[in-house]
Amino acid sequence: MRVVAQYATDDFIVGYRISPEEIYGDTVGYTYRDAIALIKEVIKHDLDYIHLSLWDGYASKPQGADRPFADYFKEILDDQTKLLVVGGVFSEEAARDAVENHTDLIAVGRGTLVDPLFGKKIDEGKGDNIVHEISPEQLAKAHWTPGLLQAFTSEGSFGLSPIPGSDSIKHLNKGLSEGFGGFSNAN
Repeated sequence: MRVVAQYATDDFIVGYRISPEEIYGDTVGYTYRDAIALIKEVIKHDLDYIHLSLWDGYASKPQGADRPFADYFKEILDDQTKLLVVGGVFSEEAARDAVENHTDLIAVGRGTLVDPLFGKKIDEGKGDNIVHEISPEQLAKAHWTPGLLQAFTSEGSFGLSPIPGSDSIKHLNKGLSEGFGGFSNAN
């Protein structure tokens, strides 16, 4: 925060992004309780937001818990620090539900990859025109890079959550050797 105070403009914002739980089978990296303890310390540094990255959607819950992650984190944040959540937003309804019931702000990553005009359509009152699934036709409009196509259509998708409709574009994946300018994944 010292560097921000010294060099940044007054409207510069600072946040902290965290996956609120990292548990893989029997291997525990950290639980949401550990993450909450960390964030209690982090917010003492006058942050503007905490960003929860959630694989299973904005309303997902910790293992064995009955409330969403966002509920637990909102309880510990001060009035100044906003909660930003990402995950599983592909429609105006989902975006509104997230903001009205779970968080202060919502990030729309994969939903914007499907429809790059996602936010504009909501802003213009045309949320019912948001494209909810990728298709070959929508892919042409969304202008994905070969890397995005590779990432969201490969077996296992590099651990990324699937994008609705991604099965319809898998045949367009040319693999690393063709999709990345001649680079190959072979040794």
